Amino acid sequence: MLYLLPKRYFILILLMYACNNTAQGQIRQIEQELRGLSSIKDNVTLINSLNRLGALYRTRNADSCFYYGIKAKGMAANIHYQKGQTEADHSIAFAFYKRGLYAESLDLFGKILSQYQQINDTEKIILVYLDMVAVMNKGVSDRAKIISLLQKTIQIGQKLKKDSIMSKVYAHYCLRNPALPQDSIHYYMNKSNEIASRYKDETMLTYNRLWQGRLLISKGRLQEALTLAKQSLLEAKRIGNTDMLINSFFLLTELYENNNNNPKKALEYLYQAYEAAQKNGDSSLEIYILHNALEVAEQLGDKDEIIKVYFELDKSITAEWEKSKKFINDYVAYNAVQDQNKLLSEKNAQRALWLLIISFSSAMIVLTIYLMMLRRDRKAKAQIEALNDMATVQIMAMEEAKHQAVKEEQQRLGQDLHDGLSSSIAAIRYQLETLMIDTSDIDLKRKLDVLQKETENAYKAARNKSHEWFSAADEQLEQSFEKQIILLTDSSLPNNRYNKNIHIDNSALSGVDMDTRIALLRIIQEAITNIIKHAKAKNVSILIYEEDENLLLTINDDGIGLDEKKSRNGNSTMGLQSIRRRVQYLNGEIEINSNIKGTEIIITIPIVIN
Repeated sequence: MLYLLPKRYFILILLMYACNNTAQGQIRQIEQELRGLSSIKDNVTLINSLNRLGALYRTRNADSCFYYGIKAKGMAANIHYQKGQTEADHSIAFAFYKRGLYAESLDLFGKILSQYQQINDTEKIILVYLDMVAVMNKGVSDRAKIISLLQKTIQIGQKLKKDSIMSKVYAHYCLRNPALPQDSIHYYMNKSNEIASRYKDETMLTYNRLWQGRLLISKGRLQEALTLAKQSLLEAKRIGNTDMLINSFFLLTELYENNNNNPKKALEYLYQAYEAAQKNGDSSLEIYILHNALEVAEQLGDKDEIIKVYFELDKSITAEWEKSKKFINDYVAYNAVQDQNKLLSEKNAQRALWLLIISFSSAMIVLTIYLMMLRRDRKAKAQIEALNDMATVQIMAMEEAKHQAVKEEQQRLGQDLHDGLSSSIAAIRYQLETLMIDTSDIDLKRKLDVLQKETENAYKAARNKSHEWFSAADEQLEQSFEKQIILLTDSSLPNNRYNKNIHIDNSALSGVDMDTRIALLRIIQEAITNIIKHAKAKNVSILIYEEDENLLLTINDDGIGLDEKKSRNGNSTMGLQSIRRRVQYLNGEIEINSNIKGTEIIITIPIVIN
C-alpha cells in the first residue's frame, strides 16, 4: 500500500515525474513539431525534428519516444549523420528503461556517453548520467555505484557556465543517497533551490517544496506538511504541470492515510491523481495509482469502490498491453535497423571499389566537358575582346571627330569675329580720334580719350580671340557611321560563322549629335556581346532609320532567346542592364521581344532639332 511504502520509494516516484517540462508546454511543443514535419524537405532538419519529438515524449509516452527515436536513427544512419544517430539512441535507451529492458538501456547509454564525451558536451553528459542513475536504481540497485556516479556528475557540473540542470542533480543526490545526514540534505536542497530560483524553474521549486513536506512528515510536523502539500497542489494547477499535480496528490494521500487515519479522503486524492495521469497519457502510472487505490478501497471495505477500481484497473492494463504490443513491433523494427547497419558495413568494402571506378569515370567525363566549355569560352572571350578593342578605336575616332567639329565651329566664329566685330570696333575707334581732333573742349577731350582707350582694348581682345579660334588644328576626315558599325561587326562577328545584314540611313543621323552616336555605338557593342556569349545565333541584323521624328535602332538575331521571366523582373544580364541605362540616358524607350526563335531589341530615341 502507498501508506506503507518506504520513504525513499515514495520520493523515487515523485522525482521520476518532477524533473520535466509542464504538460501543457509539452503538448504545445509536440503539436508544433508534428505540424511542421510534412513541410520539411531537408533530411538533417527532419531528423532533428524527429529527435525533438522523441525527447518530448520521454515522460509522456515511452512507445512514442521509442517510435520517433527509431525513425530518426534509421534516417540518420542512411546519410551518416552521427549527431542525429546519437540523439536518436538517447530516446531509444530511455524507452528501453521505461519498458524494463534495463541491460539494453545501460548498454546503449554507455555508447551514447562516450560519443558525448568525444564532443565534450557537458550538459548532455550530465543528462546521460542522470538517466543511468534512474536505470541502475530500478534494475541493478547498486547503491554505492549510484552515489559514486552522482558525485562524479556534481564534479562535472562545476564546469558548466549555465548550470540550471544542477538543480536536478542535487535533488537526485539527496533522493538516491538514503544514508545522507540531515544537514547534508539541507545543504544540497538549498543549492538546488538557489539554482532553481535563479533560473525561475517553477517545476524544481515545486518539487523541492514537496521534498520539504516529506521531511516535515518524517519529523512529525504534519500540519506544516499539509500546508506545503496544499500550496504545491495550487501551484501545480496554476502552472499546468500535471506531473507535479500527481505528486501533490501522492503527498496528500500519505498525510491523510498514515497520519490523519482518513482512508476515504486518501482514496479521493488517489482518484484525482488517476484522472491527472489519464490526461498525461502514462498508463503505467495509472496502473500504479490504481493498485494503491485498490488497497485503500479494500481497507475501507467498500465493495462499490473496489468494483470501480477493478474496472478502471482492467481498462488501464488492457491499454498498457496494447502499448506493449506496439512496443514489440517497434523493437523488431529497431533490430532491423541495427541489422541493416551491419549489412551496410559489410558491403562498404565492395562498394568502395565501384565508387572509385564510378568516381574516376565521372571525373574524366567532367574534365572532357570542362575542356570543351573552356575552349568555347576562350573563343567567345577572344571575340568579345576584339569587339571591345574595335569599339574603343571607333569611340576614339568619334571623339576626335567631335573635337574637330568644335574646332571648325571655333574657326567660323573667329572669322566672323574678325570680319564683323573687329571691323566695327576699328570704325568706332577712328570716329573717336576724329572727334578728339575737332573739339577744343578739354574736359570732353579727356572723356573721349578714356573712351578711345577702352575701345582700343576691346579691339585688341576681339582680334586676339579671332586669331586664337582661327588657328585651330588641321581638318580631319570623319568616317561615316555606317562604315564604323560595319567595321565593328566584321571584327567581332566573322563572316564564316555569322550572316549579317546592316543598314543605316545616314539621312536619319543628320540631326543626331556626336554624343548620341557614341551611345548608339556602345548599345550595339553590348548587344553583339550578348549574342556572342548567350544567343548561339547564325543570323544578325542591325537597322537604323527615322520614323515619326524618332530615331529607331533594331537589333535581331535567330538565337535561343532570353529568359522572358528574368527580363520582365529586371534580372537580365549585365549587358541588357547597360543597354537599358544608355537608352534611359537618351530619353528613349526599349522593347525586347524574345522566344525560342530569337531575340529582337527595338530602341526608340526622340530626335532633338537644334
